[in-house]
Amino acid sequence: MNSKLAKIIIVFLLAFFTGVNFVVFPALGTAFTDSSLFGLLSSQFGNLFIPQVICIIISCLGAPFLVNKWGPKVVLAIGLLLMIISTGVLWTLQFFINDSSLLFPVLMILVAFTGSGFGLCITTLNPLAASLFENNKSSAILILQFLVGLGTSTAPLMMNLIGNVRNWMYVPGCIFILVSMAFTAFLLLKLEKETFFELPGHFKIPPKLWLFFVTIVLYGCTEGTFGSFGAIILKNQGLDNNKASLGLSLFWGGMALNRLLFGIFSKNKDLSYLFLFSPLIVAGLLLFLLLYPNVNSIVLMMFLIGFFMGSIFPGSIGWGTVEFPTLSVVVSGYLMAANQVGTGIITNVLGSLSNQTNIIFQFLIVCMILICLLLFYLKRNSKIKEAF
Repeated sequence: MNSKLAKIIIVFLLAFFTGVNFVVFPALGTAFTDSSLFGLLSSQFGNLFIPQVICIIISCLGAPFLVNKWGPKVVLAIGLLLMIISTGVLWTLQFFINDSSLLFPVLMILVAFTGSGFGLCITTLNPLAASLFENNKSSAILILQFLVGLGTSTAPLMMNLIGNVRNWMYVPGCIFILVSMAFTAFLLLKLEKETFFELPGHFKIPPKLWLFFVTIVLYGCTEGTFGSFGAIILKNQGLDNNKASLGLSLFWGGMALNRLLFGIFSKNKDLSYLFLFSPLIVAGLLLFLLLYPNVNSIVLMMFLIGFFMGSIFPGSIGWGTVEFPTLSVVVSGYLMAANQVGTGIITNVLGSLSNQTNIIFQFLIVCMILICLLLFYLKRNSKIKEAF
């Protein structure tokens, strides 16, 4: 298959399944901590994600150079295979669940495989999507990230649908089959090693790109706060378990909706100032929560915070891709790694501060103001109008 339509369909389908695969381990948290199944301690379950974050950062930083050497098809194939192996082996653990001494080390390895596969895939898919829409690179990346986000919400939904936690094996089993089918279709594609993926013979990271990196580390701190500790923070604000879960779902839903709308409307509308002011709007919403912690308004605020945060990360990748066309894969890899660095930092720090809601909100407000200032600084003599 070499038609552009086939490439577009399969590339965006792979983005969705990459998102699904990425959260299979968090989605199975209840099974992993169930004493009658895997029996992991809460601390062990938390430690599972250390290799995932490390492997994502390493693979995101290494992927640009691998794509430059081998081309996007080989790197994507390796990433997909790592994720397929991870879910396949995870499914087989149902037969060895009584051998508790091996379970945790095996799970650590599988999580590392998932993280490495995710990093290789997503770093390559971002510029690949941009290359298929030469005149709408940023929109393509925003919609691709929307599909990744949609995928991350699917695995927990699958866990809810199967009902009994003892049926956990159906989740990795279904994902294994679906990703294997998408992988087979992908192998039929002809993806050449185009100039879009080639790096200059000798290059150094431009100072402006380092500023993008710092911006996304700060963004990763904010996203990681809500992603990892959102439910705990909401419960500290007076919400019950159901409303806390609803607030967290609305946060991710708002983020996904923003990416979709930005991807659709930035083709014809100038959304650059909405993008630039989004962090400031988020800071304002957080300040409102800090000053008026009203239980009835928190859930709505979570949706709005997610909505106005939605375009910051993929929009920065799209903008950076337009700004540095010869380094498009480096932009994707380094900013993906930056997001994980921010997430990794905040999840380690917040472990002891998760009950200090006011301090957390104050820190996030400062992060958002700094992001806004950095984006306006980056706007000077830039190609932001082409990106949005």
